[in-house]
This record gives sequence, C-alpha cells and structure tokens, in this order.
Amino acid sequence: MSNKGKHVTHILLAEFDIDKGASLTYQYPEETGTDEHLLAELMLPDGAHLRAEDWTVFFLNQTIPDPEKIQTDEKQKKNKPQLLYVLNLVRTKHDTSVRRGAMVKAMAICTKHQFLHIYKPVLLLALEKYFQDSSRETLAALYESVNSMDVSNMPHLSATERAILRASENKDMFEEKFLPFENNQGENGAKGSGNADKSSTEAADEERLAKLKRGTYINLSSRELMSNLNSKNKDRHFFETSVVYNEIKLPIRVPLTVMPEEVGDFSLIKLIATFQNSSLVSNHQYHSHLDTSGSQTHPLILLLNALLTQKRIIFLGQGRPSGEVANYVLAACAMGSGGGGVLRGFTERAFPYTNLTQVDELLKVPGFIAGVTNRIFEDHSSWWDVLYNIETGKITVSKDIAMPTDEDDADDRSEDIKSPSSGKGESGKDKWDNSDNEFINEVIHNINHHYGEMAIRAKFQEYVQRFVRLAAVYEAEVIGSTTIGMAQAIDSKYASLGTGLAFPDETCKQREMAANINRIKGWRKSISYKYYEQDFKDYLKNRCIKAFDVYHQVAKLKTLKNMPEEDVETLYKAFVDNIVTDDQIIENQGGLFPVGLGLFYPRESVRAYTVELFKRISAHTTGVKFVQSLNYFQKFAFERQLASLSDTSDANSRATEQQ
Repeated sequence: MSNKGKHVTHILLAEFDIDKGASLTYQYPEETGTDEHLLAELMLPDGAHLRAEDWTVFFLNQTIPDPEKIQTDEKQKKNKPQLLYVLNLVRTKHDTSVRRGAMVKAMAICTKHQFLHIYKPVLLLALEKYFQDSSRETLAALYESVNSMDVSNMPHLSATERAILRASENKDMFEEKFLPFENNQGENGAKGSGNADKSSTEAADEERLAKLKRGTYINLSSRELMSNLNSKNKDRHFFETSVVYNEIKLPIRVPLTVMPEEVGDFSLIKLIATFQNSSLVSNHQYHSHLDTSGSQTHPLILLLNALLTQKRIIFLGQGRPSGEVANYVLAACAMGSGGGGVLRGFTERAFPYTNLTQVDELLKVPGFIAGVTNRIFEDHSSWWDVLYNIETGKITVSKDIAMPTDEDDADDRSEDIKSPSSGKGESGKDKWDNSDNEFINEVIHNINHHYGEMAIRAKFQEYVQRFVRLAAVYEAEVIGSTTIGMAQAIDSKYASLGTGLAFPDETCKQREMAANINRIKGWRKSISYKYYEQDFKDYLKNRCIKAFDVYHQVAKLKTLKNMPEEDVETLYKAFVDNIVTDDQIIENQGGLFPVGLGLFYPRESVRAYTVELFKRISAHTTGVKFVQSLNYFQKFAFERQLASLSDTSDANSRATEQQ
C-alpha cells in the first residue's frame, strides 16, 4: 500500500511489557524504517506510567544537515526523505486483573502535516478503542479514517497570502477563495430539495463577488457589502472539514496560516512567561555570541542568541510530562526562526522529546534543540551548550561551551565597526546597547496586556527579519558583498531609491551594527544562514515587484523624517508604476499606513500618486480590506481627494462634450 499523497503515513502502537519493557506492537500499514526499539522508547516516555495520560511529539526521517553541502536543486530535494511529524498519546489504565495492576499503551499518528494537533480528538477515540480491541484492525480503521479527511476544496495560499491572513484579525480575509465552493454546495443542496431557484440575496452576493474578482472598484461608502458575503460568520483563518471515526463525526479546523517552522499547538507566550523574570543565569565566562548585552543580557535574549548562533540547547522538565517539554522545544524553534517564518532549519534539528538511549545520536546533530525529563542531562554539561530548566527557571551555560575562534573574523576587511568588549570590569549598563532588553520588555508588556499568540510571534518575526537584514548590511560594508537581505533595483531609474534597511542616521546605524556584530558572525556559520541564503535567492527570482526594494521604501517612510521632496516623488511614482497586478498588490500589503502618509504630503504630485495607488488597491478583494483598516484621517483624506479627482474628471468630460 502506497503512502504517497496520504495525510497520515503510519499508525504506530507501543505497549509496556513487564518482562520485555517498552516494545512496538504494530506499524501500520508498513514499517517506518526507524528502529523499533527507538520508536517504542519515544512512544513510552520516562514516567508515563505515573500519569493517566501524556501527549508528546517527535519527528522521523531527520537527517543531519551539512552547512557546506546545502543546495536547493530538485534532485537533492527528491532524494531527501520527507520529515514526518509524530503525534503520540500514551495512556495508563489501572486493572487489577493484569500484572502490576496497570496497562500502559501508546498510539501515534505519523503525518506530513505540521498541524498535527488536529488529530488529537480522533487519536483519543482510537486509543480508547484499542484498549477494548487490541487488534491490527483498530489501527487500520484509524488509518482509513484520517486519510479520508477531505481537503480537496481547501484554498492554496501563497506565502504572502498566508502572511497577510496571519497578520489580520479580519475573519473574512480571502473570503472569495472559499465562496465559490460553498455556493456550489448551496446550489447542489437546492437542486436536491427541488428548489432550483436561488434567493435574490444569494444571487446578489454572487454578482458582487464576481465584480470583486474582476477587480471592479467598490466605493468606500458601500464597503459593508464585503461583510455581508460572510453569511455564515466563519473564520477564514481555518478550513473546516471533518473526520468520521467509528461512526462519530469529528469537526476539524485546519489552520491556514502555519509558517514553515511551526509544528503543533505550542505556546510561545508560555515559554516567555516561564523565563521572563529569571535572574538565575549561572555565572559563566563571557561568550560573545550569547552575551550581547554583557551581564545585562536577558535570559530570553540569551536563548534567542543561542538559537541564531546554533548552540546545543536542552529544555529540562524533571518529572514533567513529555508533552510539556516538547512544547517548549517547538516554541523555541518558532522563536529562533522569527515567528516560524523568516529562517528555517530549526525543526529538522529539533527533538521535542528524547531520552538517555538517544544521547549518542543526539550529539551527532549540530545545534540541536531537545526536550528531556531526566535530570541526568543536567549533570553532563559536555552534552549541551545552554540548559533551560522549566521547573526552576534556572538557565545554565555549559562550562564546556566552545568559544568563538579567530576564524570568525577571517573575512573581515574593516575595523570601522567596533564590537562590545568582553565585559571585563564593566562599570555599568551604559557600556552595552540595551535595545535587546527593551524589545523583550515590550514583548512582556504586550503579553501582560493580553496580546494574542499570533501577535507575539509577529514581534519575533519582525525582530529576526531586521536582524538578518542587518547582517546583509554587515556583509556589504565589512566583507565587501552580500547574497542576503538586499534586493537591488533591476531598473536603473530606481537605483537611487536604495535597498536593505533604513536608518535615521549614520550614528544609529553604527550603534546597531556594533550591538549585533558578534551574533551576526555566529549566525553566518549556521545552517539557518545557509538556508536563508538560498531562500533569498529564490525570493529575488520569484518576487512580483522586481523594479525596486519595496521593503526598503516602506522602511524609509517609517524611519526617515527629512527626505528630499524629489526622492519622495520618485518613490511614490515607483509604487504607481510597479504595483499594478493582483500579485504585486498582494506583495505590497503590510505597509499601507506609512504609504498613506503621502495623502498629506505638501507636493501635489505625491498626493495624486498616493490616491491612484490606493484606488488601485481598493479595487482588489484583499487590498480593499487594508484600505478599510486605515485610520479615520487617512480614509477621510483618501475619499475627499478621490471625490475631488472624480469631480475634476467629470468637469473635463463635460467641457470636451460641449466643444
């Protein structure tokens, strides 16, 4: 039986036997290719018999990446085994009729989907069924059930569309991608009931939708039509489907905003809350990659630095459920990757749960991120670089951690940027740049004011995105060239617009470079750097707006206060000339507020360019929602100037007719 195209590739069943210990009973429909003893040990984690239930996550088909051999050619991609995400449930049932008075069994689902948590309800039912019917047929029924889940009509969103949907709280964002299927369902249902005529409301909604899809401009005064389309009030951040198991229909909500480095339903907020007040960082020798603010480095910044510079990281939860430590590991992967969407290469080096039997294999993996429940790991500091104890809040930097060598500076050709010293004899906080700690304090403030999980992940996405673009500035200025983070204009008339980051002034630029130089050096040696180098190359090849660097222009509008009027005019003209197609409008989303400042610019041409651009965006099904979200002053300015242009156009038309 082929697993190709299946949601779930394998169902596993493990049991604890008093004589044999942990053993794998079934692999359905075929063997995974992973050692059976290893699978059994992972499925029956330490201390599982002490609690009624435990969830955990682990991965199969992990390969050890070599930074020097990372390529993106299709041949290598095809030969690389697909990483499988495993959701495992272990349960202990007390039974006086069996030896030791309890049965311990675990069932796992192996899937290619990162959103493996959607299978929790059906896995609960299936394992309960297995306790009643311990046969291979129980696994077969589960396998058929989960693979019958219908996602044939699930919208396929681009990376840009996923980012837009993720950043928006608007529940009907990309509504138009769902409605054709749902309308067809309504038509089929009506025909089946003998009512072939659609209601006038349905017909009107479909007509409006057709106009939207053709790009017909909708006047701002009638935007309520958009909300009327969402008659069922569904949240379009999810695709709703179901799984039928043992005659029970289980509703499933598939998340549509999952980023490449996000696995499961972890909480980054919980990770931050656990270590936000920790002052128990063990004394250790200054490490330039980790201690970017000297002794004032926040423990969460130390963790982020360890992730970016590929240190070996352990999360220890002595006696805790394996699922709990697993979630810390998954959250850390999201943190280091920039909310899951900037860098990659973390999850393939992650071991959400592991144990002593896997130490030898673990140590072969550079920069692993692992979750353990056995305190023995804490005693072996040679196994790891940084250990985070989720029970005590203690953070320990290993006495055996490798220190940066002179080779890290071998490619530097400038001494203009001075990195912080080792911190020996530092007299106060002023010696170090505190922007990192300010960032963490802002994140904690947002959490305390009830910001949601996605909002917090977005903070780290923005932070890491700026870091990698800063690394590009470092490479360009210190090394002499860069292959990351700078999208040079391909049209010579826009070359003066610039690329990369935007800084208020040279002093701010040098200060930020100095504060980041050591971890930039560390990151440049990492696997995630090599991946980003390739990803950025692909981005330059596939981006829709090629004439200039959109990110840089929006950054200038946010940051610079005294741009020459001629430069501002050139910038807005570039927007109008190059943001035309649907894909280009989508790619430009996210920076609408700073662009909207052009509505108030003294130069008339800039205002006219801004109105033309906003008019074009308003004619787009997604863009109109961003225009709607502008503040009152910008929306009013747009409507007023648009009406003025319309009146002028009408007057010119009448004058022409009279002539």
